[in-house]
Amino acid sequence: MTNGPHSDLARVRDAASCRQWLDELPTEARQRLSAIDMLLARLARPGPAADPLFEILEQARIEQVRAIDRCVAPLAGLVLPFAEPDWERLGSALASLRASRDLFKRAYSLMLGIHGDDTRSIIPGATNALRVAMPLARALDAQARIVSLLLRHRITPLAADWDALCVLARHMRRTTFQDEALIDEVPLVKPTTARALFVYPLLLQAAALPSRASAEGGVADRLATRLAAKVGYRIDDGAPQPNPYGPTIVLSSGHAVRLDAHRLPASIGRRRQQWLASAGEASSRKSLPLAGSATWALLEDLERRWTEASLLAAPGAGREAAGDGAEGARNTRLRFGLPRIHAADMQPVAEARAPQAATDAAYDYTRRWEQNTIMRVALGSDVDRCDPAALVMAEGEAVDRLEELDAGRLALMRHGSAPRAALGALVAIARGSGLSLATVESIEQVPESDYLGLRCQRLGLRCWRGTPVPVGVRIGEALFFVDAWLLPGDAAAGELPSLVLPPRRAHAGACAVLREPDREVAIRFASLIERGPGYERLSLRIESPRQEPRQGRGAGREFG
Repeated sequence: MTNGPHSDLARVRDAASCRQWLDELPTEARQRLSAIDMLLARLARPGPAADPLFEILEQARIEQVRAIDRCVAPLAGLVLPFAEPDWERLGSALASLRASRDLFKRAYSLMLGIHGDDTRSIIPGATNALRVAMPLARALDAQARIVSLLLRHRITPLAADWDALCVLARHMRRTTFQDEALIDEVPLVKPTTARALFVYPLLLQAAALPSRASAEGGVADRLATRLAAKVGYRIDDGAPQPNPYGPTIVLSSGHAVRLDAHRLPASIGRRRQQWLASAGEASSRKSLPLAGSATWALLEDLERRWTEASLLAAPGAGREAAGDGAEGARNTRLRFGLPRIHAADMQPVAEARAPQAATDAAYDYTRRWEQNTIMRVALGSDVDRCDPAALVMAEGEAVDRLEELDAGRLALMRHGSAPRAALGALVAIARGSGLSLATVESIEQVPESDYLGLRCQRLGLRCWRGTPVPVGVRIGEALFFVDAWLLPGDAAAGELPSLVLPPRRAHAGACAVLREPDREVAIRFASLIERGPGYERLSLRIESPRQEPRQGRGAGREFG
């Protein structure tokens, strides 16, 4: 029987033997990480003394971090939500970091117990010896990696992980080494200090990564790693206290953190000037892979988020438990993209038929097939073809939780994964206050308690003004109508009506025929308002002064 690294764990007794064992591990990242996890599981058994335990952990940690970086690299840029294999990949990395964190905490406790009073600080439970404080710093490093790994992949950290980060930072602050530069072959932040390790995930949280494209998120991440050491903080138990020096972040029901960011504007200003001075160099384009205006806007936005006195709350920090959002989400439906309108939905209804109750709505063999769908029979004839918007939204998905953030902004919990949401995507949302259009401005994955699967997605929406109507539009000499959303304008404010339709179908100055439920009218497109994934929004003007009603079938009466 061949002896491999898995069967040679017993010979790992000190730093030298651990180094030799690590050199014999497979080169494939997941196999390498699995072997290191087996070593950590063996070290978790009672027996190893404080100093040998710490020395072995220091050697294993370097290879562990490198293997984790390689394991999770394929997750970068994936379309959300993650598939099951991706959650397994992420979960294995998080479990390995938790095992490492717990062992470093144990090594710290053992060192505090065996070293004499000469290493004690005047603060109870603290130490003035760097070697004694190093295991605590490594435990804080592991927890910071857990939280930042989640945030970088648009995953909501559980409250327990925020609490663990605060507890470790509070213990580290009691030592005299919070701002001591720590030697690290695999640094998470630069410079590597305990302060920076704690503040770095907080800056990521305040940077609103779920609302940013990958390139913007990468720039924000790199900037946070270099500025975290310049930020002061105060950890509060329970409710946050007033803070005039920067943002206050509510992390959980038990912890909030006040940041003192008065040094950041000058640091961000220097980086802005450095970027302007080297804007044409290849190295600058690689570090800031954005257009000039986009880079400038990103730096200004990050400075505002990181320095202004404001109150922020991490998702799930005690607000979702209240249940108010669940009540607001009742009967709320969400639909992605443009409407799909059946031709019969835009035709008049003969008044000869008496309305039927939804419970006894029958399949009508005398009409065209478009009218005889299961959805229409289920909705009943009271809704059938009387409200095209209701028929369009009946194809949407139910929403689990709805939250009003501020004027024009919503957050909701979505359990479905198809179609996949994308930043800037167009959605229609029907709720108690009516139907509205919105664009997706943030996407965040809410995990299960073990981080091995998705519980739901949290979508942030920016709503447009006006109540949309599903319509058809025939552009130029086209033979067919395409489906679109019509938004009314505001005549008092000089705002023109607008159409949301498939991209590259129309342009400013193009003529078209607009088909509404009660009329067809000639229009001319005025200007492009905005565009996003799968849609364009253009303003329009009515061309014909007369609006001719469309004729019904059979009786030839007006539809109106």
